[in-house]
Amino acid sequence: MSGKVSEIKAFPSQASESREDEILALRAELARETALRKRYETQLRQFSASLPVVIWMSDADRRISFVSDSWYAITGTRPDQLENWTLTMHEEDRLSVPGEILRASERQERFAVEYRILKSDGSSAWVLNIGAPKFDELGRCDGYVGAVIDVSERRAATEALQGLETRLSLALDGTRVGVWDWDIASGEVWLSGSALAIQGYASGEVQGHAAGIAEYVHPDDLAELYRAMIACLKGEQPMVNLEHRLRRRDGGWVWVSERGRVVERDANGRALRMIGTRTDMTEQRERDDRLRWLAAHDVLTELPNRGRFQELLLAAMRETDAGGGRMALMLVDLDHFKAVNDGFGHDAGDALLRRAARRLREAFAGASVARLGGDEFAIIVPDAARHGEEVMALAAQAIPAGTTGGDDPSESTASVGVALYPDHAGSAADLVKAADVALYAAKQAGRACARLYDEPRR
Repeated sequence: MSGKVSEIKAFPSQASESREDEILALRAELARETALRKRYETQLRQFSASLPVVIWMSDADRRISFVSDSWYAITGTRPDQLENWTLTMHEEDRLSVPGEILRASERQERFAVEYRILKSDGSSAWVLNIGAPKFDELGRCDGYVGAVIDVSERRAATEALQGLETRLSLALDGTRVGVWDWDIASGEVWLSGSALAIQGYASGEVQGHAAGIAEYVHPDDLAELYRAMIACLKGEQPMVNLEHRLRRRDGGWVWVSERGRVVERDANGRALRMIGTRTDMTEQRERDDRLRWLAAHDVLTELPNRGRFQELLLAAMRETDAGGGRMALMLVDLDHFKAVNDGFGHDAGDALLRRAARRLREAFAGASVARLGGDEFAIIVPDAARHGEEVMALAAQAIPAGTTGGDDPSESTASVGVALYPDHAGSAADLVKAADVALYAAKQAGRACARLYDEPRR
């Protein structure tokens, strides 16, 4: 049997071996990258574990790729429970917060938003989520990195402070007392609602600043306020305590009592913060002014009373001594006043006294008119004429003080006694006596006339 033998040679497939090599190489690279990523993630977890914040990262589609273990410590959840980050939010915040973060991330901008997260025990915590885009070497956004900070304590403190401020404002609203807090370094001044209301402003309507103090403090009170403030800041006096005027929103002025104390200083003793109160003193000042007025005036006629007359007389004598010349004192007594009072009643007598007071003020506009009591008045005329005749012509104006010129039986005339200083007396008491002697002479002469004191000075 014969046959032909052919030589067959086999050659290995180079393409197949090349693909296997590539696959092996890719697997090795993948293993290295996986190991490197795990090492980086381990290092990142170790690093983030030492931070009081939650570190997170996401891809360009905003899918969470890393969250530090602090997240689970805050929420009490497990890693397999972090499926949808929006579900970790309080239901009341899910409507607004995701959209706010989404809009910022679409614009590739930083964002910072506060919201509540849910814990595994059903409670919630306030957090501040801060995020920013990260970019590859070509400048393309390839994800986001950020941090979540638990701000529950700060929020609780803020809410407690706001509650305290609210309670304080409510407590002070009925007392007309306001509170202010001055940050001396920045110059900013916080004013409570009741403090603003004193000037007619609503809460939040005015942003206080120390630089604007001259705009609303009365010019006559500003220097004293500056002095008191500076002395307190320097530690020369323990506190500011004074009354001054503040401009109201309507342009008027309101009196306030200002009390303040430095509550914080630095290591060098420099004042950093001052807190004080502001009390509306308008009603108190009006009461005090009224009491002072009542102490010095006659209620029926609204003229200065006997006590105030003595002060005015001494002041006029001092002015006369300083400037030379002479002054006149006139004592005026209504004629037959008792008959009017007894015949027509006290109301008619009071009306007569008020008419006499008004007419004396009108006739002696440049003089001081006072009621000494009963139906007796006094007129102090400064810088009186040098001749008695001129003084007496002036005194004659007081004679018709109680009459309208008609026939009303309740009307009256007046008798007037005049004495000059220093001609007739050297003291206030002697001057009054001299005028009283002259008044008696006018009554003896038939009333409705004026007489000048004519006895020589002793």
